[in-house]
Amino acid sequence: MRQLNAFIKKEFTEQLRSRRLYILGAVFLFFGIMSPAAAKLMPKIIELVAEQDQSFKIEAVKEVSALDSFDQFFKNVSTSLIVFVIMQAGIFTREYSSGTLLLSLTRGMERRKVIAAKAFTLTAVWTACYLVCFGTTYAYTAYFWDMSVVNDLWTAVLLWWIYGLWYIAMIVFFSTFLNSATAVIVCTGAIFLAGDLLAMIPKAERFIPTYLSGSSGLLRARDFDYTPALVITLVSIVLLLSASVPMFNKKQL
Repeated sequence: MRQLNAFIKKEFTEQLRSRRLYILGAVFLFFGIMSPAAAKLMPKIIELVAEQDQSFKIEAVKEVSALDSFDQFFKNVSTSLIVFVIMQAGIFTREYSSGTLLLSLTRGMERRKVIAAKAFTLTAVWTACYLVCFGTTYAYTAYFWDMSVVNDLWTAVLLWWIYGLWYIAMIVFFSTFLNSATAVIVCTGAIFLAGDLLAMIPKAERFIPTYLSGSSGLLRARDFDYTPALVITLVSIVLLLSASVPMFNKKQL
């Protein structure tokens, strides 16, 4: 346990030293602010455009509510997740090239503990950044608008957080046998695209992890059933992390 704690501490130190944690925090904070700001300013922007361009006709600008702010949040957090994947895809591969991971292993660090430490670090960073983004959006939204119009917000937020964990599991899995961050990003993106393609099959969409990214639908209606996608996503996370251990044990460093 002492080895694991020491390695986790090393991982967080590296996140700080490389400034990845600061950059991600700034990105998530920015999008957290932009979500209510965009919702608040959009009607005024539309009116200004209409005034400048007479050919741009609008019947009426709808009244903005808390729903619009959270709609923007779920759109923006998807962009934030892309940034997260790109910046964290090299969490293993950087150590492959520098040789620091081999040094840790020769000192008696078990490979399964390396997997556990890096998965824990990624989860902690994702959770912290996600909470910064959502907390900022929630605070401004609650200040400007009535929150009673929003349904099942916490369920939608939880499902999206789990959706992010699925990407973390993919990063860890692909990193155990790929040697470059670019390859990890490409493979992760390929799985995402495959999910989108499978979602085009009738009645298949509800069983694909990418379906969780549409959990914002719960804000307006309660007839969305995310249970099949949630179960498959959780099973996928467990399988990916479990498969990472034997894959990493076979890897030559």
